Amino acid sequence: MEIPAGELKRSMNLSIASGATGTLWLIVCAPQAIFNVFMRNNLGATSAQLGLLVGMLSFASVMQLPAILIYRRLPRRKVFWIITSVVHRLNGPVLAAVAYWVSQGGSKERGITVIMVAMVASWIITNLSSSGWWSWMADLVPIRVRARFFGRRSAVAQVVNIVAFFTTTVVLDAAVGDSRFVVYAVVFLIGGIGGIVDILLHVFMPEPVSSGTPSSAAPPQKSTTAAFFAPLRDRNFLRFSLTTGLVLFSINVSAPFFAPYITDPGGIGAPNTWLGIMFVISQMTWIAVSSGWGTVMDRFGRKPVVMIGLLFTVSWFGYLILSPTNYVVVLPVIAMLGGVLAPAFWDGINQLMLNLTKEEERLTSIAWYWTIIGTVSAGGSLMGGVLDDFFATHRVSLGFLTIEGFEGVVLTSLILVGISLLVLSRVDEGPTKPVSYVFSRVATPGIFRTLMNIGVLARTESSERVVRTLRAIDSASDDLAAEQVIERIHDPDPDVREEAIRALGRLRSHEAIEALIHLLRDPTATSRAEAARALGRIGSEQAIPHLVDAMNGASDELRQACAAAIGEIGGGMSIAFLSELLRDESSEQVAASGASALSLHGAFEAAWEIVPRLHRTRNPVLRTQLAIALANLLGRPGEFYRYVTGSEEQQQSRQRKLTLEAIRASRTVLGTALSADLVRTVVAGETLPALKALRDEAELALTRLFVPGWTGETVDRERLMQEVYRAKPRLGLWYWFLNRTIELEADSNEPPSTRLELLVALYFLRAAATTGA
Repeated sequence: MEIPAGELKRSMNLSIASGATGTLWLIVCAPQAIFNVFMRNNLGATSAQLGLLVGMLSFASVMQLPAILIYRRLPRRKVFWIITSVVHRLNGPVLAAVAYWVSQGGSKERGITVIMVAMVASWIITNLSSSGWWSWMADLVPIRVRARFFGRRSAVAQVVNIVAFFTTTVVLDAAVGDSRFVVYAVVFLIGGIGGIVDILLHVFMPEPVSSGTPSSAAPPQKSTTAAFFAPLRDRNFLRFSLTTGLVLFSINVSAPFFAPYITDPGGIGAPNTWLGIMFVISQMTWIAVSSGWGTVMDRFGRKPVVMIGLLFTVSWFGYLILSPTNYVVVLPVIAMLGGVLAPAFWDGINQLMLNLTKEEERLTSIAWYWTIIGTVSAGGSLMGGVLDDFFATHRVSLGFLTIEGFEGVVLTSLILVGISLLVLSRVDEGPTKPVSYVFSRVATPGIFRTLMNIGVLARTESSERVVRTLRAIDSASDDLAAEQVIERIHDPDPDVREEAIRALGRLRSHEAIEALIHLLRDPTATSRAEAARALGRIGSEQAIPHLVDAMNGASDELRQACAAAIGEIGGGMSIAFLSELLRDESSEQVAASGASALSLHGAFEAAWEIVPRLHRTRNPVLRTQLAIALANLLGRPGEFYRYVTGSEEQQQSRQRKLTLEAIRASRTVLGTALSADLVRTVVAGETLPALKALRDEAELALTRLFVPGWTGETVDRERLMQEVYRAKPRLGLWYWFLNRTIELEADSNEPPSTRLELLVALYFLRAAATTGA
């Protein structure tokens, strides 16, 4: 069932609001910092007891398995999930009652027992239905916007998180003695109410018909047993679930004990407010980056982002140097680094899970996922609690390293996380970018500008601002904006269209190839030439046939752009086409573009057409373009450009320097220095006499070098050209060029100035001396 766009938007907004109210419950009624400090530092539970509780809550995920059978027999997920989830959130009032009871003199030991029983019962109940929520949201929110939606949902929830968490820690520090338990009671009660409101808001959201739920119109399904175990036959899904469980096991070895360690007078002894300060720093950072990580996931895949996000545990090295004297510096650094990377992992791991589940098995797969990760990770917190209690009274020496206290717990956790990261790398999500590629895109200062650019392009802004934004897109991290840029190539504003096409060329975005080819093939489009240039910069051979077709009957501008693009792409197909174009093309402008393109690929045969065209054309711009193309073949591509561009004064200065360098280089290239008469002719600017004299002296020198046993008799020039070209192609090409230029001059009634030809000839001598050509 397709949800109308308006209703979908309203539902997504309700979900965001529910996430915000649910956060009030999550930060105080789930085993996180405030609850863990309450249990260990206020009620007096041991680390092993706290670890056991967290482990039992994780192990309660086995109840996801009967949830599969329950949901298969229910026509809808919504009602069952709402009822069980409301009961689950009633653990908040239970916690409030225990805290108030202890404030009135009740037994802390009995309070610990009540809490453990209530929490385990609560988690058993929620695990009977939580997979239904994930399946519901996956069916409700389209995959194309899912990561961004969850990113926004997470960001809004974190705003509430920051205010509520920090306020709670400040109030707790202000309370003293048994009054602190009264404050805890109020906090737990507010959290419980917020959690129930979270669930009740879902009453107003539609539930699409899922392929994983029964339907009278649905095709026959697998047997109950086959459907129940189907996800376990998906080796990649099973590997991912086990790996995620191992990751969470590794994290849980230390994570539940950070807050008690920081605030415990026997540990660091920081006030509770410091938990709030850390939370504000990490969550403000989380808010700033979470939607950006969602964009990266949508563009490059979930797995590489999850792997990068798991590096948030690197911040835990700070706990190895943490002390009562430096926590005011170290704790903010830990919070900041964790806030940057953690959303990539925590948001991404669930998105990756949804991606790896088959739609027809989604609900069953989600249930198995939570079961597997819960059972695998359950022992992590128990192991961490036992280690914490052990290292509190024992010291372990490993050669040069002595481990004691909480540092032993952190080191164990970090080692296990490293192993988990290696295992995670073997999970197959499908076509995604490599981790190194994604890391290179996000680990640059330009990523922040890119995300701002995406915001501008995604919204309706003035065309002038969009044009400025498109012009600014040119860095590696701007790959992220390709989708938004592609959408702008059909913008009604012509400046926006052209800048969007240019931006795609600068990005070399292969995602844009199909859109640009479609634009190129559209005879009514006004930006076909820009599309051709962009395809050339992207460099995909897929575009060559379309560029060739676009040249038929097109304007000179489009033909030039296509010829240049074909040359920029390169390859055998490009060279063959451009060679034919250069030979048959009637338009001097198009031919010059083809010559320039060919010259960049060292296609010497292009010279057979370039030299006559250089002699024939009277257009000074085209003559310069052809001279540059010829020089590209004789030397380093692009190097000759500087001698024929710039101000007149700059050109004269560079050409004088080129002349002197060429004269000095002649001995290296030809084995003999140029004669004094030739040097004077060159310096005097007598171009045609200089070319003839240079040809004659070069011919004599080349004969000595390449004709064995020569005794002074006349040598056939064609034979000499062949001998030189066979031994040194560039030198042979240069000698042919000198002869061909002089022949053309002799046959012409109105020969043009040969200044450019002489510059190219001198440039070869200079370039050959440095390259050995």
